[in-house]
This record gives sequence, C-alpha cells and structure tokens, in this order.
Amino acid sequence: MIRFYTAMSAHVFNEHASSIVGEVPPEIGQPQVWLEREQDRERAGVLLARIEADAGEAGTRRCAACGEESPASFDLCWKCGSGL
Repeated sequence: MIRFYTAMSAHVFNEHASSIVGEVPPEIGQPQVWLEREQDRERAGVLLARIEADAGEAGTRRCAACGEESPASFDLCWKCGSGL
C-alpha cells in the first residue's frame, strides 16, 4: 500500500512568552500549537510522542563528518552542523 502524507497546518502561539511564566498561569505563558484541521489531531499526537521519546534518549552519537560526540537526542552535530 502506498501512503501519501499531507502537511499539517498549525499556528504557534506564545513562542517567546516563557519569560512571563510565574506572572501568569503556565497554560497562558507556555508555547501552544494549534492545528488548523481537527482531522490532523491523531497524526500530531503520534508526532509529539515521537519527539518526546527522542528527547529522552540517553547517550551520545558520533558525527561521521567531524568525529565529535553529540547527545543522542540531537539531529545535527553541535560542532559542525552535519546530520547525525
């Protein structure tokens, strides 16, 4: 079966508002992503779960381009910017 994926349209609110947390409730000052289409909700949830799992990945990865070690959760080498 061939699957075709379409882009999810979303808007990010409060992207730079984290500095006001403490003065306002966290749910107001934290970044929010709002989907344009309700039918994208399930796919967005899967994507967020994958991002959270990757962020919790422990260890390091060695860059093939420069040999530097970067945290396993990085997608790019912190030193040279090459893809890991």
